[in-house]
Amino acid sequence: MTQAMIDIRDLKKTFGQVQALKGLTMSVPRGEVVCLIGPSGSGKSTLLRCVNHLEQPSFGEVRVDGAPVGFVEAGGRKRAMNGRELAALRARIGMVFQHFYLWPHLSVIENIIAGPISVLGQSKEEAVAEAHRLLDKVGLAAKAGAYPDHLSGGQRQRVAIARAMAMRPKVMLFDEPTSALDPELVGEVLHAMKQIAAEGITMMVATHEMGFARRVAQKVVFMADGRDVEAADPQTLFDTPKSERLRHFLGQIL
Repeated sequence: MTQAMIDIRDLKKTFGQVQALKGLTMSVPRGEVVCLIGPSGSGKSTLLRCVNHLEQPSFGEVRVDGAPVGFVEAGGRKRAMNGRELAALRARIGMVFQHFYLWPHLSVIENIIAGPISVLGQSKEEAVAEAHRLLDKVGLAAKAGAYPDHLSGGQRQRVAIARAMAMRPKVMLFDEPTSALDPELVGEVLHAMKQIAAEGITMMVATHEMGFARRVAQKVVFMADGRDVEAADPQTLFDTPKSERLRHFLGQIL
């Protein structure tokens, strides 16, 4: 049996009176791509943010590569991670958001090498070489010296993907990475994500792009109302949905 890279157990998250996650349990095997689909407000983004502890769960736990997220186990006791430990954790869990969050005063190559040099301790030469490799992989080899304001939205999102990958993460999380893009730019970002998936990195992707989920994911999880309503391989989930809730969702979007 393939070891789980991401293991989520009875995860609950409450914001005031709103229960965003309601006891969700799932695992993502090492090297697999899991796509999260479902209506807005179903808990997809909250789940991803709990995986890298941008949100602290109200109950339950997350483990990545066997190590707990958000707390440290020592001497039979648990304690919350400090700032340094959280930074080290997030260096191993790359995340790409809806918006790009690139530093506008830095060139593309400077955006990508900043983290590896300051956090991973890479030499500038090593970081630059890896940045060029990643830019080539996402189809932006000619844009290394450009600044973010001179790039399209799709190009900026591909730079964000390369920047996250430069940290050599064990896991990549994508939170609706194409939702802020014009439709004609979506394909280039999805292609870059397919290139990353082909490297065998474990990925969780919240997406409205059903074609991408069908072609790239090993498993698709349908979420609604803070729960994982149905999960299966893409062909089974899309072609023979079991729940009325999923059938209704697919009927609206397909």
